[in-house]
Amino acid sequence: MYLNVSQLLRESSGANRSFQVDEPLTLAEGTKATVRGTVRLLRTDRGIWVSAALESEAIVSCSRCLTDHAQPVHMLIEEEFFTRWDGGPAAGTASELSGDEHCRIDEDHVLDLTETIRQFYSLEVPMQPVCRRDCAGICLTCGVNLNETRCGCDAAPPDPRWGALLELASSSDVES
Repeated sequence: MYLNVSQLLRESSGANRSFQVDEPLTLAEGTKATVRGTVRLLRTDRGIWVSAALESEAIVSCSRCLTDHAQPVHMLIEEEFFTRWDGGPAAGTASELSGDEHCRIDEDHVLDLTETIRQFYSLEVPMQPVCRRDCAGICLTCGVNLNETRCGCDAAPPDPRWGALLELASSSDVES
């Protein structure tokens, strides 16, 4: 997602712009998703402050029942992007500002948000997603999805420490 900020860089600190975005991007692990939301740009004395409220979705497997589902992903981005050149394009001296390479504005005054969005997307996708709050998961014995059907397995496997007593109880049931 590329934003031309050349006009904003010519203005004084405090100048701002706002954009609505609705763009497909390649995000985590080659996944393509549409990113929607608002991006606000604020001119600072050293570059551009980006405030973005973006939404997307990820297709993930439920950590309980293993079914694929769409998980909403909300990203709140607050980052400052710095110019590569001090004093504008005529000066031609490279900036010595520290920071990540993806938080730079190139010499053509284009701010690339793609890598920043990709990183925030990766952070916001849950590590153990759940398809719904009351997901029953799968049966540990037969593997059936308990959200769709009930299985015929014994709900609680017997504790092996009670083995001798369980055998005694089952043999007394047979005799009576």
